[in-house]
This record gives sequence, C-alpha cells and structure tokens, in this order.
Amino acid sequence: MQGIGIENYGERPHLIDVSLPEPGAGEIEVELYAASRNPLDEAVAAGYLASLGEFRFPLILGFDGAGVVRRLGSGVTDFAAGDRVFGQFWGVPMQFGTFAEATLVQARPTLGALGRIPDSIGFEHAAASPTAAMTAAGSLDSSGAKPGDTVLILGATGGVGTFAVQEAKARGIRVIAPARPEVSDALRELGVDEVLPRDGALADQISGLGAIDFAAVLDFAGAADSVEVAAESVRDGGTVVSTAYGLPDNLRSQNRIVAMDYVLDEKPARLEQLADSLAAGTVRPVITHEIGLEDAARVVAPDNGGLRGKTVIRLR
Repeated sequence: MQGIGIENYGERPHLIDVSLPEPGAGEIEVELYAASRNPLDEAVAAGYLASLGEFRFPLILGFDGAGVVRRLGSGVTDFAAGDRVFGQFWGVPMQFGTFAEATLVQARPTLGALGRIPDSIGFEHAAASPTAAMTAAGSLDSSGAKPGDTVLILGATGGVGTFAVQEAKARGIRVIAPARPEVSDALRELGVDEVLPRDGALADQISGLGAIDFAAVLDFAGAADSVEVAAESVRDGGTVVSTAYGLPDNLRSQNRIVAMDYVLDEKPARLEQLADSLAAGTVRPVITHEIGLEDAARVVAPDNGGLRGKTVIRLR
C-alpha cells in the first residue's frame, strides 16, 4: 500500500510503501476514499507534536479522512463492516494516517474521534471537515462570544476560518474580517458582515470602523503583529483566541489571549454535532483544491506557500 509519509522527523514528506497489519483488539481497518490536509499535518512532520502520544515510523501522515469500514478487530461494537465513517483518525500510538489507500485506527481514537457520515454527505465533504470545523467551534466556545456580539476573525479564508465564519453566524454572532479584494465576495457569501480590505495597516482599518465593541478576536493566521494590533481592539473582559504555534511569549502571557490548539476535549460529541450541522447545511467545507495521492506530498511540505480553504486528497 502506498501513502504520503516520513521516516524521520524533519524529512520532506514523500510517497512510501507500507503494509497494514491485521486489526488488533479495538481497532478497525478503513478503506479511505478521501482525506484532507491541515496545518497539523505539517506540525507532525516537523516533530512539533512528538510529545502528544507515540508516533511510529515509517509514519503515514494525515488526520482527517473518510471511507468505508472493511475489517474489525475483536471487541469493536461501535461500527460494522460497510459503515461509511469520517473523523479525526488520531490514535495513540499512531503510524497509519489518512494520506493512504487505507488506514488502521482505534475505533475510539485516543486523541481523535470517528463517526458515521450522514447519508446526504459525500466522502470529500466529510473528509474536509473534522479538524477545521471542530477547532472553529472550540475557538468560539473559548472566546465567550454570545449572540449579538461582534468578533474579528483573522485568517477567515483558511480551512478553520471559513468554518468559524459559518459557525459564528449560526450562533447569531456578527463577523468582521480583513481579506484581499479577490476573496471578499466569497467571504460575504459565507456570512461575513463586513470585509476590511487588506490594502493598509490593520490598525487604521479597525479604527475606521468607529466604535465597534469586539467581544473577541479569533486568530487563525498566526501573524504576531496583526494579533497584537487586533488585541488592542477587544473590549474590556474580551478574549483573543489563537491557534498559532509561534506567537511571542509577551502575547501568550497576556491574560486575555487564549492559546487554542487542535487537541480538543469532548471530540466524539463535537464530531456528532458536526455531522448534524453538515447534514442540516448549517456549515460546509470550502474546498479550494482537489488532488490525487501522487500530488499530496507538496501540500504538506513546509514550503507549500500557504493554502486558502481546504485541500482534499482523492483516494478512490
């Protein structure tokens, strides 16, 4: 079986051959139809998440995926052969990710979650959603923003950001976001109430809004200077939530800046909520690139140049 992976931390991801063992107790084998890329995959390849459980080499990358259960290990009662499943395939230990033709994972992944795909949702949309959508919902939860509040979203065109816009609107929250002119209309279609053109200093753009009372800033871009400027616009008692790994300590130490990572609590419940939202059409992934497995190595390379929306890898 072929997949995109690494044989040591810091390696450039590449196509490698691996063999799946028989499913052990509590494990399932899933024939994958689609997977999606997250910044989390690049962090794993670089070794940044080595402390979060055990990663075994050769390591097939990829956390998010969707497919069909083919074989069950002993003791598995949550799924049956033939079930269409999706989720975050993050078991401990982890060796077989979703950037491959099939994967082997715990039926109840230690750090992830699996669930059934709603009948109305295809494999590509299911695979594109788990990590980004759950992170977006978790970020809004951490922000404390309530219906009627206004939030500023940095990185609104990314995988997490596009879900955050939709989730915020579903909760009755007003959204303002800076963006380039060529994507402004797309953001408005998603629900952004006001788009700030990225043609000047962010501080000037925010001050030009007048007396906006921001309940929170959600940062999915990770640019320290923008986060620092945006933090000054948050009302007293407001919050800045950031998924960035590399924000300076002086920002992290501020009480109102919450470090939001991808290791969320209550993932099974969050994934179930996501399945309901996808089926109801409340949220949807913004898929901007669809590629085959042979092209997947370049989208998880450190020099991928940044990718808007979600990149889906077709595996069948």
